[in-house]
Amino acid sequence: MDKKPADRKPKTPRRISKTYLENTALYYLQRYATSAENLRRVLLRKVKRSCAFHDQPEEEFIPLVETLVERYKTVGLLDDKNFAESKVTSLRRQGGSARAIMAKLQVKGLSPSQIETALKTIDEEREDAEEKAARAYAKRKKLGPWRKRAADPQKELAAMARAGFSYDVAAKALKED
Repeated sequence: MDKKPADRKPKTPRRISKTYLENTALYYLQRYATSAENLRRVLLRKVKRSCAFHDQPEEEFIPLVETLVERYKTVGLLDDKNFAESKVTSLRRQGGSARAIMAKLQVKGLSPSQIETALKTIDEEREDAEEKAARAYAKRKKLGPWRKRAADPQKELAAMARAGFSYDVAAKALKED
């Protein structure tokens, strides 16, 4: 008889070792672009889960994680500046406001100053980046000139405000062409 997902036992975590942590970190970096702080959090979660399961002290593996993260920064596998700039570019293209981008990248472990620098760098290349992002957001959500049927303009402005756009920018983006 097939097991239902609820019947499956959780996977037992592997015992932590230097090799295991290094392989895990490299595999994660192959799959995801990330910041140094986010990789640190991912590895520490693995350490915590494994140590709790195998009754090992977490404290002896924390320096290993720190060493790995510092080594990868030195080698260039982790570069917070490039990560921030690429994420800002991507999120702007998708219609992200400066506020939304700031919030998303802070969750990934970047400092506000790093994010602001990346925003300034990317926005200098593109004129009125916030307005272009607002139009991209409106188009993706089918608001304003891209809507199919009549809608309440106040609700559309509210949606744009929740996405982090100011009133002026949202009004320009929703304006009928």
